[in-house]
Amino acid sequence: MKQHSKLVKGIIITGCVIATLAIGGTIVLSGVISDKILHQNKDKDTHNNSIKQLEVWGYDLEHFNNTYKGTEISAEAKDGNVVPATFFDTESEKCVVLVHGAGGDRVCTYPLAEQYIERGYDVIAIDQRGCGKNPDDKVTFGIHEAYDVEAMVSYARETLHEDEVIVHGQSMGAQTVVVYAANVEETSSSAADAVICDSPVPGMELILRLSFAGNEEDAYSLSNNYLVGTSKTFMKVFEKVDFDDADTIAIAKNIQIPTMIIISDKDEVCLPKYVQKIYDNMTCENRTLVHVDSAHIEGVIDDPEGYMNSVEAFLSSVGL
Repeated sequence: MKQHSKLVKGIIITGCVIATLAIGGTIVLSGVISDKILHQNKDKDTHNNSIKQLEVWGYDLEHFNNTYKGTEISAEAKDGNVVPATFFDTESEKCVVLVHGAGGDRVCTYPLAEQYIERGYDVIAIDQRGCGKNPDDKVTFGIHEAYDVEAMVSYARETLHEDEVIVHGQSMGAQTVVVYAANVEETSSSAADAVICDSPVPGMELILRLSFAGNEEDAYSLSNNYLVGTSKTFMKVFEKVDFDDADTIAIAKNIQIPTMIIISDKDEVCLPKYVQKIYDNMTCENRTLVHVDSAHIEGVIDDPEGYMNSVEAFLSSVGL
């Protein structure tokens, strides 16, 4: 009887030790993954990354810098972050805030900036969090970055006295714009008159699943469910960042601002079928979907005239 009792006690103790180690290991692993996600640009030169990307596209950055002289500006977000930006003044009363994608900085939006400037728009190109000169080193897939967009739209209206303000984002910048548009108070000074989302990342959790798995087939495998589920819980509890707040597809239904979604038909980064879901889930009256025959966010590179004609047709349709 005593031997049986000792055996049971030993099994219980062993089980507790294993459970403790498993829980502890899970917390440590989740913390490491969360840190890698939030600080994905640590030790990376995002400014130089933009320059290299423009070289790949064959874009003449030197010509842009010699032709268009920008002014450094900044605005303070509601959480205290100061968002840096470059303002290109054409003495217009209509302004576009440009939001770049992952891994680069504001310079990556200059091909788009040039097209707007040539058409008589003032342009503000910002650095997203974790990028360029933005002081916040955490990338939250639009959750906190949306505060910066709000601040810059308010700055454009209240400080620069712009009558019309449009926000145009690319890739993860377009995801930021969706998060912003889904949450901004429609009647506030921080609400844009229209937003344009070029190849938006379809959601924080979805893009991480695809990244962890490496392919669509394994996105919901047991191992991937474990990695995503534990890091999602860790980040929500310890970092106060909820993956669901950056579920671009789901929150698109909350957007009431006139919105244009651009699908890059040759996109292998943000797959067209997922970007289509963002549009399909929208309920706002003024929404437009445009397809471009290009790779990820390269529509403005391949056919700037056609791209901007579509943009201006959308803006005209909503009275801008």
